[in-house]
Amino acid sequence: MVKSKLLEIIIHEEKCTGCRICQLICSSIYKNKYSPTDAFIQIFDAYELIPKISFLDGCTHCGQCVNYCLYGALELKEGEE
Repeated sequence: MVKSKLLEIIIHEEKCTGCRICQLICSSIYKNKYSPTDAFIQIFDAYELIPKISFLDGCTHCGQCVNYCLYGALELKEGEE
């Protein structure tokens, strides 16, 4: 039996600067526009020093947000099913 690998995105919120590059990449790839509010990853930083990062239900964990994160706030980890 061949086990399939699952991709999991690990969040390091303390490294997030709130730059929203991850959101721009996600919305560009999946919605064909640069719009942080249309991304499957959301950054909430109202009155917070450390932004809160969450993924919406449509996220496929493709890892593009991880590839473009300049600050190491997102990490892609492979697991087995």
